[in-house]
Amino acid sequence: MINNINILICDDSVLVHKSITRLLQSCSNATFFYAENGKEGLDCLKNTDIDIMFLDLTMPVMDGFDVMQSLPVRDYNTTIIVLSADVQLTAVERSLALGADYFLSKPFNHDELTELSQGLGLVFDNIQPTGVDPHLENNSIEIMRELANIALGRGAAIISDHLGDFIKMPLPSVSFMKSNDLSMAIADIRNDHELIAITQRFVGAGIHGEALVELHGKDIHLFGETLGFSQTDEYKNEVVIDIANLMVSSFLVALSEQILIPFSVRQPIVLEEYMNLHHTHCDTQNFFTIEYTYKAEILDVECEVLFIMDNHSLSIINNKVMESLH
Repeated sequence: MINNINILICDDSVLVHKSITRLLQSCSNATFFYAENGKEGLDCLKNTDIDIMFLDLTMPVMDGFDVMQSLPVRDYNTTIIVLSADVQLTAVERSLALGADYFLSKPFNHDELTELSQGLGLVFDNIQPTGVDPHLENNSIEIMRELANIALGRGAAIISDHLGDFIKMPLPSVSFMKSNDLSMAIADIRNDHELIAITQRFVGAGIHGEALVELHGKDIHLFGETLGFSQTDEYKNEVVIDIANLMVSSFLVALSEQILIPFSVRQPIVLEEYMNLHHTHCDTQNFFTIEYTYKAEILDVECEVLFIMDNHSLSIINNKVMESLH
């Protein structure tokens, strides 16, 4: 008699729900449960005997760290598999210290996850399905949100390694923005004299975009010095420009690895010196945006980043993702 195994997938990404389910759906003894944030995950654990929980670290309402700190919620042994884009060494160490049994990085390796699942008692009846989930075909926002989440995790790890400080992983906001809204946002940035804003353009295989980086906090220059950046001219924003360049390039490197498109970036410059994002003839144009904020845990510094691309660039990225899945 094969015992049934209840699996909870606690992740704010619908794509992750579907990807894990598709990989494990041929298991004859698996029943799936889903949660889109940590609070929903805890509620499920309270009401159901969950044998295996796939747990994301970065979620709205309650993140994965808070979930593990809240356990146990009842007397039942649940195997916790952290599945996260946050691959900072500190994130791995904290997860294991809080009771995680395994830590897998996103994007997860199918063979590794299948082998682990088999070791935990799942029984596969046949070969796992291949091909593309139809849900992906017309869901550019979901695709980009997951790509951005993974890129942010890689970027945070790069910055954390240089800094020696834990970077709080942000939830990326992925959406479309009208050109007049973008113009208003830029005007607000330029009118805020308490922050420094940097702009940097990037291109790659038909993709054209611009990144805006805003820096806040009293430890900006200490943050830069810790990263190894120096200021040689007190009247220039050399450290700030170097920080902005690291924020943009670390994200693009990680995105490039996922979609196999190399990016080149132009020299970052202060927003006041150059801005060419909006034109009078494109007042009705929509832009695709990815927005997130990196925060250091110890230092008082906050970096808000806004990536802006046109719809043509978004189509190129989606096509590359679909090609890799076939």
